[in-house]
Amino acid sequence: MQHRTRLRSRTTTRPTTTSRLATTIRTAVIATGGVGLALLTVSPAAAAPVATTATITAPATATVGDSIEVALTLPATSDVFAYQIDVAADADAVQVVDGSATGPDGGFDALEQDGDTVSLLHTRLGTSPAVSGDLAASFDLTATSPATVDLAITSVTLVAADGSTTTLTDPASTTVRIAAVPTPSPTPTTGPTGAPTADPTAAPGGTGGGSGSGTGGSVDPVTDTSPAPAGGALAWTGADLAPWIAVSVALLLAGGGLVVARRRASRAAAAEDAR
Repeated sequence: MQHRTRLRSRTTTRPTTTSRLATTIRTAVIATGGVGLALLTVSPAAAAPVATTATITAPATATVGDSIEVALTLPATSDVFAYQIDVAADADAVQVVDGSATGPDGGFDALEQDGDTVSLLHTRLGTSPAVSGDLAASFDLTATSPATVDLAITSVTLVAADGSTTTLTDPASTTVRIAAVPTPSPTPTTGPTGAPTADPTAAPGGTGGGSGSGTGGSVDPVTDTSPAPAGGALAWTGADLAPWIAVSVALLLAGGGLVVARRRASRAAAAEDAR
């Protein structure tokens, strides 16, 4: 006996598929609604960090090459876990000093310069509590060119431990006038304090009290134009010394001969007496 396979009606298959799809959509909607409700429940509990104002101070004047300390203060803060403070500064006149950023103890500080904007960043370490009270930070700039530089806080962003943020846009500013390095003036030199010397251009026969070619006939050594002797030689008078040198040599030879003759005579007399 053969059994025929019973075919299901299409009208019964469609409602089953539709009901499953509806159940899936309903579940997704319920889940999404639950997440949204949870978020709405958590949001009112998130406490944004508190800060109302900021101040900036720096030296009023500086010279090219000087280091300029920029001090920033956020008074009466609460629940600050991280922050970013942007300061406008002329990059043609000042440059940041790497590693000069400071902030509250128990955190990490970083300093960045992007064009004319200097950003000071701070975040607490994992075990450090959020900051409350007066928040003090600073960084250093190097003066590179003469200018009048306006240092202005353009933005302050505070982040709480739960991720909520507070932003301050009320600017605070200060001005630094940078001067060029002064050029040292030359030191005047003074002449010797000794007695005045005779004028080498004066004529030997002038009317002064010198010993020119007047009555005495002597030559002024300052104005004497006769050729000087060679280095190390005696002064040359213009006389011929050759005859005098020959006579002197002859006299020396004669004197030497007399001395030798006397010595021989003395020896002969001594020998005669000895006999």
